[in-house]
Amino acid sequence: MTWMSPLLHLMTNIEPLLNLVAFLVVLRAHSWKRYPAVTVYLGFRCLIDLGLTFVLYENRIFSVSPHTQTITYIYGYWGCYIIGALAIFFALQEVFKAVMEPVPGLERLGIIAFRWVSVASAIILLAMTSMPAHRDPKIIYASIVGLQIMRCISVLEICLIAFLAISVHSLGRSFRGRVFGIGLGFGIQAAAELISSAFLMRSHSIWSIGNLFIEVASLSALLIWTGYFLVPETAAEAGPITLPVTSPLLRWNEIALALGQRPPQVALGAASSAFFLQDVEQVVDKFLTKTP
Repeated sequence: MTWMSPLLHLMTNIEPLLNLVAFLVVLRAHSWKRYPAVTVYLGFRCLIDLGLTFVLYENRIFSVSPHTQTITYIYGYWGCYIIGALAIFFALQEVFKAVMEPVPGLERLGIIAFRWVSVASAIILLAMTSMPAHRDPKIIYASIVGLQIMRCISVLEICLIAFLAISVHSLGRSFRGRVFGIGLGFGIQAAAELISSAFLMRSHSIWSIGNLFIEVASLSALLIWTGYFLVPETAAEAGPITLPVTSPLLRWNEIALALGQRPPQVALGAASSAFFLQDVEQVVDKFLTKTP
């Protein structure tokens, strides 16, 4: 497609600028204290964009062949994506903790489940990448591993935005809050990456329809994050969230707090001998008063 290459070039040039703007807006809003993992992720993306942009234009500085440039970009992109997947994992965990702040018991159980799902996904990832179908020498192994990680992370991101969409009001927040905005950006990005992974599995070219979807989603996510962090949060969203006493989540939170905790034990000692002697003395007094 002749129109796709210049459009991708334009988006690739715009993305580093938008990423830097989103990173600076987060710092300006002093949200790096509340969302350190999200801030680290955006900062890491700024470094990635800087490096990958240099690779795209290195043929203007050094005499490299298009094949070498493509291979360098693919290995650089997927290597950075695998490292960035760890940053996304901690960012998703941070968003979940923020939205579950009013119910720490359910938050603890949710974090445990979140980590075990991630471990299971990693095991499935290792099993799939070791299949004989991925041993073709014509296939770049780094892209296979990267695509599997992209699918695993995308599923976690989509699950997070689905959870936020269902429970955001029940947990005392709204769609205008930054917690939902962060999850929305990750969700849009994940949906495009999940769809694009099917195209990227067939074509490893830089200028492909799969990369076009990823670029559109990345720019949309950056614009969403910039907009949410530019608009000041309301006092209800910025302060500590409290739930009404009639909320059924409080009861579930009490049950979750009790799970995994040992019941309190009370040590019962032997009966004191002082009470026994007093009882004997009372019986003797009654006996003496009755006898003439």
